Amino acid sequence: MRRYVLGAVLAVLALPLQAQTDDAAWQAALISQDIGQLQGFVKDHPQSPHMAEAEALLAKALTTARGMGLMPVQAVEGYVAQKELIAATQGAKTAAAYQAYLTAYPQGLFVGLAQTELALLALAPAEVAPPNPAADLMGLTFTTPFPVGEHVKGRSIAELIASATPQFSPIEGLPDAAWRDKTCANCHAWNEASLCDQAQTYTKPNAAEALAKPHPLGETFKLGLQQWALGGCK
Repeated sequence: MRRYVLGAVLAVLALPLQAQTDDAAWQAALISQDIGQLQGFVKDHPQSPHMAEAEALLAKALTTARGMGLMPVQAVEGYVAQKELIAATQGAKTAAAYQAYLTAYPQGLFVGLAQTELALLALAPAEVAPPNPAADLMGLTFTTPFPVGEHVKGRSIAELIASATPQFSPIEGLPDAAWRDKTCANCHAWNEASLCDQAQTYTKPNAAEALAKPHPLGETFKLGLQQWALGGCK
């Protein structure tokens, strides 16, 4: 018995890979007698030597299903297309995708699934957009208080450059005594015009690198400078 099984396995392995795949798919469809698997086999193996037998078996299964009234004819005959569409729909996970399936197959095999998922999506809380500090800072001027920002809220750019202290060392390796509890004015002779020149670097087409660098006065301050420059440094 073991020799027989081993011989059968070796015989299958000796076949070309395509023939092995074709034969395995046919055996699975034949054993299951499932309409979907038969349709899938017919669709995916058009050159199979089992095609005639598969088509005959599929036709017989369809006739039996129609005669028993187990499901609408449209649902049975469109199984493969429906299965592919519902799989894509489940990947998208949107109400529009499930509605598209229901529109295409109002009596389809997966109507119940689509309707259930639509109902769950309708009950799900709406996604809250992440905060966008840049939007809150639009129209910021040199003397307008920041409307947001943990370290800058309520103070203007003019006030901050005169009295704000850095959150971290502005230069790597700088001793704490040189920057901690010091104002920016200790090291920078900033004024409205010179700061505008610096702020302009955040508006250039290649500003991504500059925007990615942390600013000693915080992310909101940096974005505020950008919005101020975009507004013409008014």
